[in-house]
Amino acid sequence: MKLSAFLAALLRDPIGSTWKPFARRAWCRKQRRRLGVPGQSVVWVRGEAVLWAQWGARRDYFEVQEMDGLSYLRALGAPTA
Repeated sequence: MKLSAFLAALLRDPIGSTWKPFARRAWCRKQRRRLGVPGQSVVWVRGEAVLWAQWGARRDYFEVQEMDGLSYLRALGAPTA
């Protein structure tokens, strides 16, 4: 994205879609750090977070799994119990 397009989008909507990719990356990095904490093997997600989780999984931040229709995150390559 060119700087002029970025600034124009920022003027149209200062909180909206311009910042979403940055927010998703920050959210995904935070979840990946949570998965690295000993004893924290999964992170449950719901609502809009599921879409962000799927976005992060496509970019290899973590894996998204489901149990009984509920989504959760697992660290990449985490052993299955």
